Amino acid sequence: MSTWVNEQCVSFFQLLCIKIVKTGRVPQHLAFIMDGNRRYAKKLSVNTTDGHTKGFDKLSEALKWCIDLGIPEVTVYAFSIENFKRTEEEVNSLMDLARDKFTRLLDGIDQINAWGAGMK
Repeated sequence: MSTWVNEQCVSFFQLLCIKIVKTGRVPQHLAFIMDGNRRYAKKLSVNTTDGHTKGFDKLSEALKWCIDLGIPEVTVYAFSIENFKRTEEEVNSLMDLARDKFTRLLDGIDQINAWGAGMK
């Protein structure tokens, strides 16, 4: 079964950085604001759905780093009321992406709990 968190996303250098960060105070809460995925897609001349998907992939990596660092609480701001002003196609694409990722998240909840990163 595949979870949406990539377990192999930490390079040797990143693992070294995690160990260094853990020698000090680790934050108890971290928040991410998903922003810039459309600009990223435009820069690469790909459609916005691909940009949002790549953004989620990067979020997945960041969440795994949070698990490795022992950060106990993370908040993700992924969709604001302003996003409803986008085209119907883009809004539907974002909702489909969220639905897919949440389904995969729930499918992999046993692995997430095994990492000690249960959901609230």
